[in-house]
Parts: sequence; structure tokens; C-alpha cells
Amino acid sequence: MKAQKIFAYFGGLLLLFLCVNCRNPAKTVDMDWCDQTLRAQFNQLEEVKIKNSWFKVYKVDTDVYAIAEPYNFQEVISYLILGDKKALLFDTGMGMSSIKSVVTELTTLPVVVLNSHTHYDHIGGNHEFENIMALKHPFTLGRAKNGMPHKRVQHEVTREAFCAKKLPALDTSTYNIKSFIISKYIKDSTAIALGNRTLKIIAVPGHTPDALALWDEENGLLWTGDTFYEAPIWLFDPETNLQTYQNSIRILAQLTPNLNKVFPAHNTPIAAPERLEDLVVAFNAILDGSKQAETSNDINAKISVFKFPHFSFMIRKELLSQSKP
Repeated sequence: MKAQKIFAYFGGLLLLFLCVNCRNPAKTVDMDWCDQTLRAQFNQLEEVKIKNSWFKVYKVDTDVYAIAEPYNFQEVISYLILGDKKALLFDTGMGMSSIKSVVTELTTLPVVVLNSHTHYDHIGGNHEFENIMALKHPFTLGRAKNGMPHKRVQHEVTREAFCAKKLPALDTSTYNIKSFIISKYIKDSTAIALGNRTLKIIAVPGHTPDALALWDEENGLLWTGDTFYEAPIWLFDPETNLQTYQNSIRILAQLTPNLNKVFPAHNTPIAAPERLEDLVVAFNAILDGSKQAETSNDINAKISVFKFPHFSFMIRKELLSQSKP
């Protein structure tokens, strides 16, 4: 993929990054999100044609659809999971265009929404739905009540951050994340029955305190949200906790022998289950000091970057210092 300039919000500042693998910092260059070659993995998947040109939909398993937003630097992916009685939408994306219009093209089943966590790029379309499950956590409740104002997300609709040609009706001067109503509270280990498919919630705090994974034990499928994806994993927000993240990825890695596919929330929809074990080894090496950070003047001084073969980490230095024994 061509080099791309992106913006990310951190610590009240707007950080300017270059996106090579997306969510990957380096020097600044000009780019155009309308002129993209989609990631190679998408060419290997069955695409489902839809009317809304902002999204791309791919069938990634039996009755499982990845709903990708490849024309914004976040490259977020939501998932529609079908049973024979109900459907579950895991995340609702950026909220720049109607994800509900996509869902109604894919299924006529009643749909329940569950978010992998409540960072704004995963809850943007929540307001379109009436049936939303969530943890009863202060972080979640705050996002549900308040959404996020334009000034907090305006960097997502700059020329450098997305393809405006794909969304000519979007008002970039008012774009915001709308509030939403939670209809049911869930907990760790809650089972969600969709008819012939049952999904189990796994609490995986760390990236955020309300982070969740979703496990289809019978079919060997795991949705990881932002706890794991094959790109730089962001661990620098104020709500991030490295110790709880370390424990959470250990929990997920223990499932590896029982998994056939892992579905992350950014960049590409399918990852090999053994990457979860790699994740634990890599993160342990960071915390025990045996893995050194990259040194570069192009990276924000408050963030350390640790690179590994299939992913990397962007970690706030303050958090690293706090994690040392």
C-alpha cells in the first residue's frame, strides 16, 4: 500500500503520522485515501456486493461477514454474525455512513449490537440500533451518554484521513459520535444465543477497561476487537492499563488450540490463531525489558514503538515506566 498521512488523537494533541500498514507511525508525506489498493487478503475472500460504496463486505466464514471501512485511516472492521433466530453486530464502525443500511441488506433477522470496546471508531453507528448490549462500566456508560463531540473526532474527516469522494453527503464540519441507549447489560462469560449459534463474551480489559472478545466455541472462532490485530497495536490512551492487557492476552492465547480463525478489528479480517501466542511472548519481552524500543525522531516523544514480525506495539512511555517492578 502506498505511503499515507494519517492523524490520531492522543493526550489532547493531534499527532501527525504516516500510514504504511495503517496505524504505523513514520514521516509525513502526502497521500490520497481515494487512491488505494486494497489489502491483499481481501482479494482472497468472497466479496458481497452492497449498495453503500463506503463499506466493503466479505464473507469470512459460514454466516459471518466482515464489514470493512477501508477509505479511512483507521481501516476499522465490524462483523455481522448470523444465527438462525438472531444476528449480532460486533461493533458499528466510524459512523460516517449508515452501517445499518448494510446490515439490512445482509439479513432480515433481528439484530443485537455488541461493541468490542467503546472507542469512537467502534461505536459510530450504535445510535442507529435499538438493541445494544454492553458492560455496566463507567467508561462504557460515559460513552453511551455523551458520545464524542466534533472537536474530539474532527481529525477523522480531514483530507489526510479519509476519502471524501466516497461520502459526498457527509458534513465534515459537524461530524461527531452520537450518544446511544444501552438496552441490556452483560458480564464476563455471558452467553448470547442466536438460535443455532451461541457466542460467549470474554472480558479482556487493557486496551480499554471495557474491552471484550467474542468466542464461538463450537466453530472455533474468536473476535478480538483492538486487543489484537496485525498492525501497530495502540496502547497509549489514558484508559489503557498494561498489566490488565498482559493478563487478557494470556487468557486469549489459552484458547489457541481450540481456534480455527481469529477476527481482528482493523486492517485485515482474518488472522492465524497462533498469533495470539506470539502476542503473549512479544508483550512479555517488552515488559521484562528484553525487547528494546525502536529509536526514531519521527515518532512522538511520548510513545515507544516495539516491532515484531506480524504486529507491533505503540506504548506510552509513562505507562511503561509504571509497569516496571
